[in-house]
Amino acid sequence: MRRFFVLVALVLPAAFLAARPARAQAGLKIGYVDLQRAVQEVEEGKALGVTLKGELEQRRAQLDKKKQELEKMKTDYDKQSAVLSEDAKRKKQEDLQRAFSEAQASANEMQNDLSRKEEEGLRGIEKRMTQIISEVAERESFSFILQRAAVLHGPPALDATNEVVRRYNDKFPVGKPAHSAASKAAQPAAKK
Repeated sequence: MRRFFVLVALVLPAAFLAARPARAQAGLKIGYVDLQRAVQEVEEGKALGVTLKGELEQRRAQLDKKKQELEKMKTDYDKQSAVLSEDAKRKKQEDLQRAFSEAQASANEMQNDLSRKEEEGLRGIEKRMTQIISEVAERESFSFILQRAAVLHGPPALDATNEVVRRYNDKFPVGKPAHSAASKAAQPAAKK
């Protein structure tokens, strides 16, 4: 008899819980967006990547030039060290160490500067991306939109990434200020 009550106690809540989500899920529509892919595919993200890559190559060329100068200084020191006085050797070593420290500081500054620019650019894109995701969710009647990274499996029909990218590019074309339609409509009214 006791087993019966335990069995009933275990089965009834499970049956009750199984029935509840079916009613609750009737109006639920959950989609997902691959944010990383979306940021890389929007025109603004591509432009940011090209800009950062160009700046990186330019800065790398400057660092390569400094590296060559350092190597020349080291080679000159190695050639002259046998004939230099102790004071001259010490001065050359200090000069070489100072130049090396400056080159390292320059490389660190370059890395920090590029990282900061990338963060700023991505922060702006992600802010506008959130706005677009909200618009897509409302238009497509999604109750929730999750990040693709949090979804282990989902039907491709619920992947809203392509729609988010398309709408983002329509609303925030590259080369034009990122203003919303509301601010564009307010501009003519302000001129009157």
